[in-house]
Amino acid sequence: MTKKWHQSISILIICILVGVLIALLMKNLNTSNLGGASLQELQNSIIDYQKKNEDLNNRNARLYEYLRELEAELAGGSGESYLHIVDEKEQYAVFAGLRAARNAGVIITLTPTEGYLMQDAVIRQLVNELSALGAQAMSINDERKVATTEIRTSQDLILINGVGFARHSTFEIKAIVDPAKIDSYVVPYLLSVADSIKKQLGDQSVNITVRKDDSVLIPALREDRIAYQTELLTPAD
Repeated sequence: MTKKWHQSISILIICILVGVLIALLMKNLNTSNLGGASLQELQNSIIDYQKKNEDLNNRNARLYEYLRELEAELAGGSGESYLHIVDEKEQYAVFAGLRAARNAGVIITLTPTEGYLMQDAVIRQLVNELSALGAQAMSINDERKVATTEIRTSQDLILINGVGFARHSTFEIKAIVDPAKIDSYVVPYLLSVADSIKKQLGDQSVNITVRKDDSVLIPALREDRIAYQTELLTPAD
């Protein structure tokens, strides 16, 4: 009698578990929106879930296999994949302006004459020209130029990355460009741009010099700058 009672309880528990599993499955299929759905639509929904599940399983399998290979390499002392990842990450960081960079390049110095206030448009024009020349890193008064850098006038200041510089002071633009083109093209072209700017503004406005430097140091973007903010960004699928 006791044995039959235990068997009945076991069957009851199994039925309850099966019912719960069916309820969860139906919830995942969003049955509240499937009241008028046909059997074919339900089958299509199940096939779709199965495909998504298969894709996730395949992705997890690839990641797991990659981790196994990485662990094996690290255990064997090679760690080539890990070092490659680190090196690639550093290259991206340099490109994004989060690391300092050094190479041959040019330095443009803008010195306002007495009584003249520097215009933000002049700085932006020279920065744009450097971009067109293929500059891979730039700074203005040692403020790293990145995609979100602003260059704008605010009364007697020019703001760069949220930092104000007096408009009557000297501005220095540094850029890393192709070393093979500096003497033959980059410097002569920038000097012609400087002459054009002086003609537009007048001789008593700003003195512009352009020179080559074999070791231009472009500092990294500081974390306390407005251009460094990323709290609103989330990776897209």
